[in-house]
Amino acid sequence: MRVRIFSIAAFLLVLASSCNQNVTKEADEYFMAGDYQNAIISYSEYLATKPKHIKSLYNRGRAYEELGFMNEARQDFEKVLEIDPENINANMSAGKWWYNERNFNRAIYYFDKVIQVDGRVASAYLYKGRSLHQKGDFEEARENYDQAINFDNKDGEAFLYRGALKIAMNQKTSACNDFNRAKALGNQEAGDALTKYCK
Repeated sequence: MRVRIFSIAAFLLVLASSCNQNVTKEADEYFMAGDYQNAIISYSEYLATKPKHIKSLYNRGRAYEELGFMNEARQDFEKVLEIDPENINANMSAGKWWYNERNFNRAIYYFDKVIQVDGRVASAYLYKGRSLHQKGDFEEARENYDQAINFDNKDGEAFLYRGALKIAMNQKTSACNDFNRAKALGNQEAGDALTKYCK
């Protein structure tokens, strides 16, 4: 009798695990297809039984972000960081959230956390540079833009923002070189910058 009860319990456990995997797969498919509303519903269903599942928390946060529910997004990113304080994706997303709120010191805190975990993440340097740029810390912003480009010299956005910084620092020739590089890398805003500053 005990063996039979154990077998039934094991079967139910496997069945529940299989159902959970189906829910996360479905949620991931919704997310990849851009159906963020249904992705949120599916991730929430899974998180009701597995509230500390990092991937589902983070992806639900990203889905909220895509729909413009920024406070809900931030809450999910913070939940991820409570579980895994060194999570690079959640730290980047939290930093961008604070950047958009124009709290640049708080944004830098999260970008620095990314850099501490993996000092080769170009986007962390780019966004830290943008935050410092907004604060008026031009020299340190320049160092971070340079570092972003060192790690990813195909990122047109990094060249664009470094060019904008150089304009503010009265380095027009060098700025125009950066705008040209950004344009060559496909950055749409670089053409406007060239027209405005380099004609």
